[in-house]
Amino acid sequence: MQMPQGNPLLLSHTLQELLARDTVQVELIPEKKGLFLKHVEYEVSSQRFKSSVYRRYNDFVVFQEMLLHKFPYRMVPALPPKRML
Repeated sequence: MQMPQGNPLLLSHTLQELLARDTVQVELIPEKKGLFLKHVEYEVSSQRFKSSVYRRYNDFVVFQEMLLHKFPYRMVPALPPKRML
């Protein structure tokens, strides 16, 4: 794969190229987990790898912070609120 030349702020792949590589879905698991401290889980599944994992909201917070630290000049979308009313 050839590295893009020119403007370092441009992505090296188009959205169509990224979507062709994999489709990732995030779904809210309806039942709350935990015995005393209830928490919500999300199922993250990949069509390409035919696998899924379960994550909590704080896992997404840590991931977003890592992206912001590693790519300070990129736009990283904000997370939705933790609790939807």
